[in-house]
Amino acid sequence: MTHRFNNAPRCARLFVWLLLAIVAIGWAPLAAAAPNCTASSATLSFPTTVTIPSNTAVGSTLATGTANMLFTCTGLSTFNNPATIQAGQYLATLDPTNNTAGPGITFATGVSGVAVLVKATPVQATSAACLACGPTSTAGYVPGSVSGTGGTVTASYTATLIKTGPIAPGTIPSINLIPFWWYIPAGPGNYATSMSLNANLVLPSISLTAPSCTLTTASQSIAVKLPTVGISSLSTNGQTTGATAFSISITGCPTSVTKLTTYFYSAANVDTSSGNLLNNGSAANIEVQLLNGPGGSAAAYSVINLTGAQATAQNSSQYSLVGTGATLNYYAQYIASGGAAGAGTVNTSVTFTIAYP
Repeated sequence: MTHRFNNAPRCARLFVWLLLAIVAIGWAPLAAAAPNCTASSATLSFPTTVTIPSNTAVGSTLATGTANMLFTCTGLSTFNNPATIQAGQYLATLDPTNNTAGPGITFATGVSGVAVLVKATPVQATSAACLACGPTSTAGYVPGSVSGTGGTVTASYTATLIKTGPIAPGTIPSINLIPFWWYIPAGPGNYATSMSLNANLVLPSISLTAPSCTLTTASQSIAVKLPTVGISSLSTNGQTTGATAFSISITGCPTSVTKLTTYFYSAANVDTSSGNLLNNGSAANIEVQLLNGPGGSAAAYSVINLTGAQATAQNSSQYSLVGTGATLNYYAQYIASGGAAGAGTVNTSVTFTIAYP
């Protein structure tokens, strides 16, 4: 009996120790989340193709693009905040026109005569060296910082392509203009932290094309209304009347263009025996004849023969541009064909093309 009695206290003590161990494990503190900041790259919204203006001064804007960056930081505490967002350290190649004090940062594009200026809000972008712009304290700026346990920083960017000199057609490659980092300075219980966000402000690839002559809106589809005339004025084969002027206006030509040529194309509407336009209306023995108007050095009012694959307006190639455009003058008129004209309607059409060197 005594032997059994002495063993009881030892069993009780073992049970108490086990219970204490379980209680201690149940109250162990949870590990704190490590501080972290994240962001995604943003691409500036430039057009894929930009036409090089013919006559613009150095410093002129060629195109504009925008983008927004969102930076999110979590797991911060009073021992490791604030987390500072850093823009820079490895900036893309700067253009010789860049001003390190801003406003903005001007980058080279790889195409002669074109740079891209990047400005930011609410904190303006600059390329001056500062201590919080990366592990090597190189050029850049600070978009903002996050305090407390976490939060976000938003930066908005506006970029402009700027003419810095003569421009030749080419392609601007996609460029990572500004890389972003986050930084926590050394403090009680932690070391200084600086890590890449693996996020960039990106300039997309942009094609720079030479300008081209363009038709004004009014010249893209021209309605020429000939007057109402009596059939007695077209009683003899070859007799003409109702001459009506019309013009084709060109604008936006490159400075290298000095002459223009208009081609009127032969089609189903052309009478191959006369070189005139056939009438698709109800009036018999009537065609429409085209003539060169005044303005060229060749003979004005000369007839344009529309036969052949393409008929060149005889004097249109003699037109010299005024600035970057020109107005080419022509006439359309009735002509009796095959005998005396009959009463009725007249309508027809022709296609033209403007060519230049």
